[in-house]
Amino acid sequence: MFQALRIRPATAADAAWILPMSSRLHDFGPPPFRPRDQMDRAVAADIGASLGSPDADVAVLVAEDEASGRPLGFAHVKTFHDYFTAEPHGHVSDLVVAEGAEGRGAGSALLAAAEDWSRARGHRLLTLNVFDANHRARRLYDRVGYLPDTIRMVKVLAP
Repeated sequence: MFQALRIRPATAADAAWILPMSSRLHDFGPPPFRPRDQMDRAVAADIGASLGSPDADVAVLVAEDEASGRPLGFAHVKTFHDYFTAEPHGHVSDLVVAEGAEGRGAGSALLAAAEDWSRARGHRLLTLNVFDANHRARRLYDRVGYLPDTIRMVKVLAP
């Protein structure tokens, strides 16, 4: 655990480390039918569009070491609407912890901040997606109280 960890909203200046760090999302080894470079570009573009956005339904939250200011990770959260009920809810689009900061509380702190962000908007639910093979992330989500909902299945039809 970190002695002093601070969570704050991202600024435009944070793009310099957030966008390159976003590729860590795919370090676990994505499915073979998903080209990693394509995934990295899509995620960076989505996060980049949210950085500095005036939209109150989108936020990028930063975890940093309070003493040094060193970035420890970030969470990208949005308001989504439930498919079945149309109820607005929070959604963690991306959660990335810096190499060397894993297992020390930054991810849990960012998820707690995403919960606070969602509660402040009156949301009853907070959702996220995780790749099946991302076992480390799944253990974290289990540990902090996330429950399985739907499971998305994919069948590759291309030759």
